[in-house]
Amino acid sequence: MRAAMLMPDESGPAPLAEGLDYTVDESGRWVFTGRYLKSRGTCCFNACRECPWGQAGKTRAQADADLRQRLADLERRLDALGLQVAVTGYRLGVLSVRPSRSVDVTGLASLGQRIQEAAQPPLTVSHIAWK
Repeated sequence: MRAAMLMPDESGPAPLAEGLDYTVDESGRWVFTGRYLKSRGTCCFNACRECPWGQAGKTRAQADADLRQRLADLERRLDALGLQVAVTGYRLGVLSVRPSRSVDVTGLASLGQRIQEAAQPPLTVSHIAWK
């Protein structure tokens, strides 16, 4: 086993340990373990080999199509709840939304809470980015 290695941003999280957090495949690429991916708390929709979020075994195109479908479903749920927002993207737990011009900015916190509730599952949303 190799010594623990740091991700490129060494000021970030604790070092990763080979065998526990990742393995190195025959091509020399890091493959994150399901345990590590689960500890991150959200799916990246990159079709990771050991994805604990249901994307393992898919191609990148299939994972991308799955994400697009989930975002479209979420936008329909939000519309059915009367929430006037457009879902513009999702990446690592951050849901990007654009509220309609008629939304009162003083109510964004409660709107954000309702959006997060509507998104869970199928998306784990840790933050909302207002566009």
